[in-house]
Amino acid sequence: MRVTPFFHSLPVILVIVVIFCGGCSRSQTPRFYNLSAIQQDQVVAKRQSPAQNAVVGIGPVKLADYLDQSRLVTRTGDNQLVQAEYDRWVGSFKDDFINVLADNIGFLLPTERIYLYPWRGTVPIDYQVTVDVVRCDGRLGDAVWLEARWSVFGGQEKKLLKTKRSSMREPVSGADYAALVAAQSRTLAKLSQEIAEAIQGTGKN
Repeated sequence: MRVTPFFHSLPVILVIVVIFCGGCSRSQTPRFYNLSAIQQDQVVAKRQSPAQNAVVGIGPVKLADYLDQSRLVTRTGDNQLVQAEYDRWVGSFKDDFINVLADNIGFLLPTERIYLYPWRGTVPIDYQVTVDVVRCDGRLGDAVWLEARWSVFGGQEKKLLKTKRSSMREPVSGADYAALVAAQSRTLAKLSQEIAEAIQGTGKN
């Protein structure tokens, strides 16, 4: 029986398919990101203040529902958001946000006694910071925005000391997601600075 030309070329076709699929799979490798905290050399030397060695509790921190996912979210218009296909947070974005916020406040205040919510009832909290993040996204190659409502409570009686709605805009230095995340880290640093200044201004209870 004579073999047709198609069957002669079948091994070659299979090799081409395998190479093509292999190239596709490589191009679909996810890229992972996380927020970065303020570096020590970026912080002005801590001075004596009423908040010296204060115990600060961070949380509860709430994020808008659209941020609770692994893929990065960007805007293409005022009312249109898109999810990145291969660019993702390395873990929980909410956990990352809270941890960096706590690190920043710890760097900015003259204290290392920072606790994350929920903490034990026996912890003598001097200041409790609650945050409700309304927006945390941006446009590639343009800018990012962070909008949040936050409050500072003092002492065991949780007396309201300060409440504010903050809105930050930070330009993006490049057209890729790494530049976007770097800009988001800078907006979080600005929010942390506002909260730290509010605590510094209230004095230790």
